[in-house]
Amino acid sequence: MSQVILLLLFPIGFYFYFFKERPARPAYAKVFTDFEADIQDDDTLSQGNKIEHFKEMLLKNDYKIIKTTTTVVMAEKKIFSMSLFTISVGLFYVGAVAYLVYFYYFQKPHRIVFRLAKIQ
Repeated sequence: MSQVILLLLFPIGFYFYFFKERPARPAYAKVFTDFEADIQDDDTLSQGNKIEHFKEMLLKNDYKIIKTTTTVVMAEKKIFSMSLFTISVGLFYVGAVAYLVYFYYFQKPHRIVFRLAKIQ
């Protein structure tokens, strides 16, 4: 019975990865670009406040700040894909171990760089 459940997890994970998770990536990126545009356009904030607001937003979204200057904030985060993990569990648990090894040791983190526009 457990083999049947594992075999069903593979197509379920496949569906969610290709039809739900991948199409949602641009919307996820748009959240950051919209926030960046809003901060860039806000004339009431100083450069330091703009950097601080963007850093707060990144920290609230569990990003790790790796570089901060007076004009640049760089942060990164590894994003765990539950649908890829489900696909790998559907490969009789060996795939789950392989995905976890990939996630912790080989997956490149998602990186966001916020640069203040030059004052003219």
